[in-house]
Amino acid sequence: MMEYIVRGQRVIVTPPEIKKSTIEVDEKLQRELIEKEMKKWFNLTVLAVGDEVRDIKAGDGVYVNPIYLQNAERIEIDGKEHIIVRASDVGIVWK
Repeated sequence: MMEYIVRGQRVIVTPPEIKKSTIEVDEKLQRELIEKEMKKWFNLTVLAVGDEVRDIKAGDGVYVNPIYLQNAERIEIDGKEHIIVRASDVGIVWK
C-alpha cells in the first residue's frame, strides 16, 4: 500500500465502478461514456482529505456536482482510479 499525504483543500474520492463494455471502443467514446455515467453518481466515498480540510473525513459519503467531476484530476492509487476535487466542490457530506 502506498503512503501519501494530501495537501491543501483537496478531497480524494473513490468513484463507483463502471462496468466495462464487452465491445471495444476508442478512448474518446470511452471518456464520453464515463462522463454520462458520472451524472448518476450521487454518493462518492472519500478516500482521503487534505491537511486543511476540517469538516470532511475519510470514509464519509459526499455529493459532488457532475460538472466538477468532469473537469477533476484523476489519480491512480493502489491500482484503482480516484478523483481529486476541491473541498469547496463538495455539496453534501453524509457521515
